[in-house]
Amino acid sequence: MASACEKSSVVPEFVGDAVSLSSKGTANCYIAKPGTTVSFSVACKGNSSTDAISGVSSLKVVWQDVKGLVKELYLDAAAKMAYADLSDASGNAVVAVCDDSGAILWSWHLWVSDYDPSKTLFTTPANASGTTWVFMDRNLGAITASPEGFGSHGLIYQWGRKDPFPGAASYTKQNEDYSYVNDGEPDLYDIDGNELPTIYSTAQGDGTLSKSIQNPSVFYKLVKVNTGEKDEYGQDIVYNNPKTGDWTSSSNDDFWGGVSMKKTIYDPCPVGYKVPVCDADGNTPYAWLVYKSMTWDAVNYGANQDGQWFPATGTRVNFSGGFDFGDPAEGSNPYSGLWIGTAGKTSSDLETYPDLYGQYMFIINGKRTFKCSKDRRSQGLSLRCVAE
Repeated sequence: MASACEKSSVVPEFVGDAVSLSSKGTANCYIAKPGTTVSFSVACKGNSSTDAISGVSSLKVVWQDVKGLVKELYLDAAAKMAYADLSDASGNAVVAVCDDSGAILWSWHLWVSDYDPSKTLFTTPANASGTTWVFMDRNLGAITASPEGFGSHGLIYQWGRKDPFPGAASYTKQNEDYSYVNDGEPDLYDIDGNELPTIYSTAQGDGTLSKSIQNPSVFYKLVKVNTGEKDEYGQDIVYNNPKTGDWTSSSNDDFWGGVSMKKTIYDPCPVGYKVPVCDADGNTPYAWLVYKSMTWDAVNYGANQDGQWFPATGTRVNFSGGFDFGDPAEGSNPYSGLWIGTAGKTSSDLETYPDLYGQYMFIINGKRTFKCSKDRRSQGLSLRCVAE
């Protein structure tokens, strides 16, 4: 769904003004100020200093949610540095390096915002084990922490993947057959300003880790398989393919560091931050959120506690990649979830006990506004980073 990879032998003038985003470390996401020229290393994958990216030949914008957000790109292949000239707008873009054939080798999220996380971090109360987490005050990819509008919603992730999908631009409306009257998808653009297809219209089945790296904008959905048999009630027996409920054929409980307790090369957070995981005693990072202490915002649809805003953002459905984000004006109850990097369930007997889960914090207007739950890893949910 992205434009072709671009090569240039002429060094543009903006390169000389570039601010390095990777001078203090590397990551799959960089926060960049609007109206600046930035550079970052494309030598290694994610936060690794040894897992080299080989064969880098060109650079491309996979998608951007504001037309002209990334005005121009330049790749110094010899130095393995990427340069991006940014407009004065705030938004999100995914930029990738390609090989000689144009195949994507790795990609990075540019979070273009005036946001400085260090100025508004929130430290949770210590739990019974003495553990605290230091959270950002907004979802990953959000352009504001203010409740008004959709700017605080941020981006959407499948559990364990490093690359984001855009969040909803509006509430959704569906027909009885689940086709969309309004799909809620934002407009996406390539570097030339051409509009790109929606995420759900390009979703595919049969995901693998290598496919997800080569196709960062493809949502790998679950595929339903009809066995041709009936259950005792006469209903078709249908199962997920793969039965794990994961987006990838080879599941890994440590994609986001839930086993090693360390930031991994697939972590989508910026330098100095990582996906929150449960502590050594299994306590959730969101245990400090309690119903009796929160306030529900019935205008902007989200919850406040201790000065922290948690918007209901909807989800991308694992069977389609499309949004489930019904309009409250038509009786829907908006909800969302924030992923946790710890596995929600592992099983050595997937035939008997199918589905692998990731943990998440559930947000909905009800008696359990905050609730730690689990969902299939192929589901698309929001994410909020913590300090390393």
